[in-house]
Amino acid sequence: MALISSWITLLISIIIVVFLVFRKVNVGIALALGAILYGTLSLGAEIFKATVDAFDLKMFQTLVALTLSMFLADIYNSVGASRLLIESFEVIGPRFAAFSTPAVIGLLPMPGGAYVSAVVVDPLYNNMGLKSDVKTFINYWFRHLWITTWPLYQGVILASGLLGLSSSYIMMLNMPITLAALVSGIIFGYREINKNTHRVKKAPGSDLKKMVHAWPFISIALLSIVFNLNIVLSIAVTLIIFILVYRPMKEKLIHALKYSVNSTFILIVVFSFIFSKYIEKTNVAHFLADILSGYADIAVFLIPLVIVIGTGVEFTYIALAFPPLLPLFNPERLLLSFAGGFVGAMLSPAHACLVMSAEYYKTELPKTYRLILPATILTATLVILYVLFS
Repeated sequence: MALISSWITLLISIIIVVFLVFRKVNVGIALALGAILYGTLSLGAEIFKATVDAFDLKMFQTLVALTLSMFLADIYNSVGASRLLIESFEVIGPRFAAFSTPAVIGLLPMPGGAYVSAVVVDPLYNNMGLKSDVKTFINYWFRHLWITTWPLYQGVILASGLLGLSSSYIMMLNMPITLAALVSGIIFGYREINKNTHRVKKAPGSDLKKMVHAWPFISIALLSIVFNLNIVLSIAVTLIIFILVYRPMKEKLIHALKYSVNSTFILIVVFSFIFSKYIEKTNVAHFLADILSGYADIAVFLIPLVIVIGTGVEFTYIALAFPPLLPLFNPERLLLSFAGGFVGAMLSPAHACLVMSAEYYKTELPKTYRLILPATILTATLVILYVLFS
C-alpha cells in the first residue's frame, strides 16, 4: 500500500536525484537512491516483487549492448584507428576536418569524450588560428551530434530497452535532431572560422585512404538498420571482426575490458529498469498523463530539458522522464522528448564535456555560450518546425 501519493513521491524522488547529481554525487548512486525512495514509499512491501520483476531479458540485453559498445570504443581508440581516420579528413580541407574530427570521435561513446577530441584536433585548430571559445564550441558541439541517434550511445541503448523499440527505429526517428544540430553547428562555426585569415598547411600524415578505418561504424549501421539485426549482435559481430583485423595486444584488450565494465553505467541501467518497473506497478504514469494531456507537447519537451540541465548527464532524462511520460508518447512527442533532452544536455553548465573542453582550451564558459545558445535555439526551432509540418 502506498504511504504517500505516488505522483508526489515521484516528484520528490526526481528532485532528489537531480539535486544529488548537481551536488556531484555519482549519477548511478543518485538514481539508485531515488528509485529506492520511490519504491519504498509508493509500493510498501510490494517493492520486493517489483524489483525482482525488473530483472528481465530487456535489462540483460541493454547491459550487454552497453558493455560491448564501450569495449569497442576503447579498443578502436587504443589501436590508433581513430587517429588514422582523422588524418584522412585533412585531405578534403581544414574546415571539413575541423568539424568532422570531433564528429567522428563522437561516434565513440566515452565519458568526457570531448576532452579526447579536444586534444586530437587542437593542432589543427591552432593551425587555423581559432580563438579558444570557438575551439570549445566546435569541438563540444560536433562531438555530441549523435547522442540521440547513434546506436552505440547509452541513451539510445537505454531508451530502446525501456521503450521496447529497436535502436534502428530510434535512430531514424531522431535523425531530424542530428541534422538540425549539424546545420546549426555549421552555420555558427563556419562564421567564426571565416573570421580567420590564417593560411593552413596540409598535415604531413594526411591521406584519404585512411578513411577505410571508418568501416566499424558502417558495419554497425548496416547490420542494425539495413539487416535489422539486434544491436547486441551487430556490435558483437563488428567487434569480433575488428579484433581479428587489428589484432590488438593483450594489454589493450584487458584495458578495454576494464573500461567497458563501468559500475556507474551498470547502476544507471539496472536502476532505470527498476525505477521504470516501480512506476509501472503504481500506475502513476497514467495519472500524470491525465493531468498533462492538455499540455502534452510542451510537457514532453520541457521535462527532459529541465532534468538534463540540472544533472548535466546526457541520458538521465530517459531514466527519469520517459517512464512517467510513456502514455503521452506518439512518434512526434517521442521526438520532442529526445529534442528536449538534447537541448538540455548542450546547455547544461554541469555537462562534463563542456567543462573539460573549456578547461583544456582555457576559455570562460560565458564566452562559449554566445555560440552554444543560438545554435541550440536554432536546433530546437528546426526540430519543432519539422514536427509541426511533417
